[in-house]
Amino acid sequence: MPVIRETRFLRVKLDMVGTCQLKCVMCHFAHPEFVPNKWTMGEELLEKVAGDLFPRAHDVVLSSSAEPLMAPDLPRALELCRKYEVPNFHFSTNGMSLTQKIIDKVIEVEMPLLTISIDAATKETFEEIRTPAKFDKLMSRFDLINERRKALGSKLELSATAVLMHRNIHEMPDLVRLMHSKGVKYMNFVHMAVIGGMDLEKESLLNEPKLCNDTMAEVQQVADELGMQVVMPIPLAEENAQIDDNDVPESDEGGGNALIADEEVSTVSVDEYLNHKNREFLLRVKNKKHHNRPCYFPWYYIHVNPDGTVFPCGSWWEHTTFGDFKTQTFEEIWTGEKFMELRKQLHTMNLRKTCANCAVSNMGRPDVKASFAQRAKFRAAARAAAGVDDSNPV
Repeated sequence: MPVIRETRFLRVKLDMVGTCQLKCVMCHFAHPEFVPNKWTMGEELLEKVAGDLFPRAHDVVLSSSAEPLMAPDLPRALELCRKYEVPNFHFSTNGMSLTQKIIDKVIEVEMPLLTISIDAATKETFEEIRTPAKFDKLMSRFDLINERRKALGSKLELSATAVLMHRNIHEMPDLVRLMHSKGVKYMNFVHMAVIGGMDLEKESLLNEPKLCNDTMAEVQQVADELGMQVVMPIPLAEENAQIDDNDVPESDEGGGNALIADEEVSTVSVDEYLNHKNREFLLRVKNKKHHNRPCYFPWYYIHVNPDGTVFPCGSWWEHTTFGDFKTQTFEEIWTGEKFMELRKQLHTMNLRKTCANCAVSNMGRPDVKASFAQRAKFRAAARAAAGVDDSNPV
């Protein structure tokens, strides 16, 4: 999907609530120690955030880690995207709370794309993963969307996202077929990131690289036959070490920078990997033989939480905030000391712990063990109590 970057340089992600009605097996909402953000953004703060950010945005995502349909002000947020003429805006949802009213609002404001999260092609596997969602209900939501698209003559496109893991990998080719039958045009596949304390290590496909690679090759073949567009991770290194129930090494504890793999197991060079990620993010950056930064997020992306605080990316497990829209303007936040310091660290490759062990699903390198783990997220409090400052570069 084309983007306008000359005058609109920002990608905005916005959570208006900090909760979800599901506890999917791979999600932080299911972690026994997780404490959800109890804030609801509210219309006053939403209007301020939108007025500051939306005129600068080429893309607004009205969801990040929470369920957007639980936000009372989602309809108003959709209207604000249209008011400020955001070229591309959408949200990702588990679909359980989709109603004709919200679908019609999405169509009314001409939202270009709606994304549904679905991780299986069968009722049994789906309901095992997405507790307590019901497969038949989700299928009926797809049917309702298609009914309203037809009735209102809408050009709304559908996409679907699936998290790859041991228990569902064999269903992915059939999931593509199912989604095609439901009018889905785009599919995105991401690896599961291991969250410590949830017994997820056995689900990581880092343990089954050949199965993953062969299955995803079949997925691509099926998608090509059906005329669907798919985005998927680059292949796993088939000689890579497995993830087990021991803590995944971090870069300052004997692990490695999440950009750099052992030469014996590496599938791609750092430069090839970063070229791949830039293309995936639709960045207007030419392929390079040498990159002087591992991540472009702090130059074009901002993540706003329900309470108005700011993270520089969606995988900011430090949980250090970079600003607060309740008391600051965009200019004050964007040019503030924390953003400037992070950009300096990334530009010089002097990475802090969070960046050195980037664990974003489908962003971490497929041949680096640390890229598949989010353990630092739930160790942060204990480390802070022990006097460890995770905000400093490693």
